[in-house]
Amino acid sequence: MPTQFLYPRPEYPRPERQRGTLPGYDWLNLNGPWQFRFDPARQGVDQHWFEPEPADWREQIIVPFCWESLAAWGEGDAAGNDNYYSTHVFQNPLEVTRANHRSARRHEVGWYRRWITIPDNEAWRDRQVILHVGAADFFTDAWCNGHFLGQHQGGYTPFEFDLTEHLQPRDETGRILLVLRVEDPMDNAEQPVGKQWHWYTTTSGIWQTVYLEPRPRVHIRSFRVSTDVEQGTARFVVQAAQAADDSPLQLDLEGPDGRMQQATLKLRQGLADHELKLDSLHLWDPNTPNLYKVVLRLGRNPVDTVRSYFGVRKVDFELTRGAEAPTAMRVNGVPRYLRGALYQSYYPEGVYTAGSVETLKNDILYAKKFGFNLLRIHIKVDDPLLLYWADKLGILLMADFPNFGEGGDTPLGRQRFETMLRETIERDFNHPSIFAWCLFNETWGFGGQTGFLDALAHPSPAGLSQRAEAQPPKRQSAAVRPGMSSPQQWVQEMWELAKELDPTRLVEDMSVCHWEHLEYYQHCDTDINSWHFYLSDYAKAKAHIEKVVSSTFVGSSFNYVPGFLHKGQPLINSEYGGIGALDGDRDISWSFKFLTNELRRYQQVAAYIYTELHDVEWEYNGFLNYDRTPKEFGYDPRIINESNALPLNAPPVQRLPPGATLRVEVASAHYSTRRCDGVSLQWAMAGIDTRGRFHQDLAGGRVPIPFPHRRVAPAHTLELILPNSTMLCTLRLIAQTADGQKVAENFLHVLVSPGYPPEREETPRGLVLRGNPGAWAGAEWSAGRGERDKARAEDACYGVGYGFFEWHLPLGEADLARARRVRVLCEASSHRRDAPQTDADVFPTTLEMSLNGVRVYHGVIKNHPHDARGVLSYLRGGVGAYGYPAVANVEGSLLQEVLRQTTAPFLRLRCAVPEQAPAQGGLTLYGAECGRFPYSPTLAIEW
Repeated sequence: MPTQFLYPRPEYPRPERQRGTLPGYDWLNLNGPWQFRFDPARQGVDQHWFEPEPADWREQIIVPFCWESLAAWGEGDAAGNDNYYSTHVFQNPLEVTRANHRSARRHEVGWYRRWITIPDNEAWRDRQVILHVGAADFFTDAWCNGHFLGQHQGGYTPFEFDLTEHLQPRDETGRILLVLRVEDPMDNAEQPVGKQWHWYTTTSGIWQTVYLEPRPRVHIRSFRVSTDVEQGTARFVVQAAQAADDSPLQLDLEGPDGRMQQATLKLRQGLADHELKLDSLHLWDPNTPNLYKVVLRLGRNPVDTVRSYFGVRKVDFELTRGAEAPTAMRVNGVPRYLRGALYQSYYPEGVYTAGSVETLKNDILYAKKFGFNLLRIHIKVDDPLLLYWADKLGILLMADFPNFGEGGDTPLGRQRFETMLRETIERDFNHPSIFAWCLFNETWGFGGQTGFLDALAHPSPAGLSQRAEAQPPKRQSAAVRPGMSSPQQWVQEMWELAKELDPTRLVEDMSVCHWEHLEYYQHCDTDINSWHFYLSDYAKAKAHIEKVVSSTFVGSSFNYVPGFLHKGQPLINSEYGGIGALDGDRDISWSFKFLTNELRRYQQVAAYIYTELHDVEWEYNGFLNYDRTPKEFGYDPRIINESNALPLNAPPVQRLPPGATLRVEVASAHYSTRRCDGVSLQWAMAGIDTRGRFHQDLAGGRVPIPFPHRRVAPAHTLELILPNSTMLCTLRLIAQTADGQKVAENFLHVLVSPGYPPEREETPRGLVLRGNPGAWAGAEWSAGRGERDKARAEDACYGVGYGFFEWHLPLGEADLARARRVRVLCEASSHRRDAPQTDADVFPTTLEMSLNGVRVYHGVIKNHPHDARGVLSYLRGGVGAYGYPAVANVEGSLLQEVLRQTTAPFLRLRCAVPEQAPAQGGLTLYGAECGRFPYSPTLAIEW
């Protein structure tokens, strides 16, 4: 078993408020094995399971992993894309399947038990002993040496228990006994649960680090750091417990450049409020994540020391100047184009908990590698170490709050949500990476669609919420509108509360899914005007985005609850993709490029958030698989997903006749930090013909273009004459500065074709014979094959296992004896029954080609790939399947052997997987309008 599961998550869990520095000396990490038992009859309290007893419990669980995870039971190494939950938690494990495990009857109560030895050193003497739990879902009771310590409710925020008064008696070895009871009911509608609500695997029990630390009675309870970019100041608001007014509070500050500053803060009734002018100003942003180190020392000795850090940054938005008046998101007063990915933050081995902090770091690094500068943490209050590494590595975060499930919109559900909101903002206020809070996701915040639609059908006449009627409101909303539903009114109240608790960040009321049939997903007051869409059709997506953009202007009611209007907030797409949650394991590379291209054509769109960074369980629309292995795109995603881009007003692939004019409108989107001047657009078109021959320099040119900074603007309109013969052409466009620096690029495809290539084509120097995939003369496959009608429709045939396809290609009056060479050409792959995007999971097969029974080719094909390289498959309505070129040159003695076997007026071309082959992964053969290349199985006979 690897060290990471023997000593899981050993790092200090809260670097932004760190007391302990030496594990085992001045703090104790309690992650690892605990004695454990489920309590299906809820008898543990009555039977005093919390009291010390010498006998060990039979079960063992690994903290900090939830009951549902494989890592919790020492099986984390077995986790992967298709294995991501444990059956230990279920009452009838043999009846549990991937289809029912989210709803199958599971245990709801678990008990944790561990003997602890408190270090005997100066760090612990005369100190309080505090037990910290990063997060446990949902109700947690704690005992020390049989003494009840208290209870906590909530599944996402940290809590603590003071053990000091209950450290005696100890056993003969000086140990104390800790017992935790955690209950997570299956009926969790009134709990904030996020996507645990019948979407992904639930998270029950402890799921963040548990640790002990010594803390003086007089100590630093909490602190906030807020910065002013314009003034170059940092304001420290510190709360101290049990501290007298004359207690000194020393602040030591180290800037990113190593410069040191000191200040002494004055306490008044346990509160210090001090603004410090920074000697050197180094701003934080995703490109330069500068951090200031902070040490707070309370008392003269001192009695308490806490280490932290902060970043100097400001986030806001401002209307840019221009006729269309688009809104720009700004970081430190500078407009930033935000390119984001949805981040579900689930893990195969630990569900809600990453097995290693390296996974958290790598997720951020992968996001940056793909060109993203933003992650939207989706309806989860995440691990503080993820936020820490976002601060350190430099990526912006939009942090969602978990919403309750279907039917959870009750006074109790709302009260629990508000408590979580307050505690989360308090916990995470100091992280510079968090630029925005997102309160609700679609109708998840309304207790699901059923409850919300009912509320819409019976709105409160005075606009008051049911919560306000049930108990006196804590605040009076200034934005009450007659006819607002109770849920809408409550969203408005929570938005006002969040702005009150944190005026330094943008707050989105609700991430809106504005579809034609779901008009009730709409905004009230908000700092961000968002919308969602999932479309895989280019024309529909193009029309949809154009409609949203044209409908969004100051004073518009589009996308808003009646009574509210758009005031100029930034318009962002906060979820989009071509592959939805229920679409299965399919390629995303194709739709990501053209959807992102369309979004980038509009100055009015300030940001986008693609769904998603990584796959989760049964949802396959990530850049990464669930196990974090990367998928292949067939192009670098940064082509369209970087600060600078060349958006094209053209479909990603189209069919045009030979000699036609291709017209492409090119725009410039220039959002890099550094301004690029003297930019020229260079283009070149190349192609591949029906005989597999490559053609360069079919068209090309270079012109200077406007490239205005922090703008989207028309750059140039290309008009190119296409070749006069059938060819799959690729147009590549590059924007370069005068010194040759590439600053942006893009590409598109055109199938130049008057129709399907003929089965027989005479040329001045030879004869070309083609086998249509749907017109085979014979076929036998051990595990079946596709139907002929399917092959004709898709222009590809396939067989499973081992076997062959054979075509009889007529020679007509041609004298094969004249042939100098026969070139055999086909595009082929293996055949798997599913269609996942290309990645490291290969599926090989063997291909053998023969002419008239003479073997002319033998090789191993590595996979059945699906990604953007399967351009012709997408043109024909497929999902990006393509193959690899298999080429054989038949000449000399091999050609003579073929001639000797030619006894009929045709050539027999057979493509087979031999029965004796070690790799029998079936075979897919592509036609001239399917796959990556514009040719079908072809014989090119040269005279």
